[in-house]
Amino acid sequence: MRTIFYSTPSQFSLPTSTLNLYVRTAGKLAFPVTDLVYLQATGNYSWLYWQDGQRMLMPHCLKYYMNQLPSEWFIRLHRNCIVNLNYIERTECDPIDCNGVVYLHSGLKLAVSRRQWFAVKRLLVWHKKRAPRAAFLSI
Repeated sequence: MRTIFYSTPSQFSLPTSTLNLYVRTAGKLAFPVTDLVYLQATGNYSWLYWQDGQRMLMPHCLKYYMNQLPSEWFIRLHRNCIVNLNYIERTECDPIDCNGVVYLHSGLKLAVSRRQWFAVKRLLVWHKKRAPRAAFLSI
């Protein structure tokens, strides 16, 4: 089993873009993408998980958000999950059947689809090169 460790989220500089969402109680609000940890699909709805532990259920599929999020900071792990690269602590892959897993700094474990595994690894290596202050350790 190969494990790759990444740095803490505070060591990265993220783009200052925002995600415009309509909240029923407050209307249209702009949320910084720096605080968005990951998104998970549930049918035609999406759960958005934030750094402070909050989560929001929004009436859009993940494809809607993929077009709004910066592609250099977010990657689709599976058909039902998009994750912010800055919150990935480490990755693991079983060499026999190549079932990939991504561990977040919060301790959460997210599955990576077999077809996406190499794209995820490639983007994480590229991300590491763009953020030279990141601690990168391969065991």
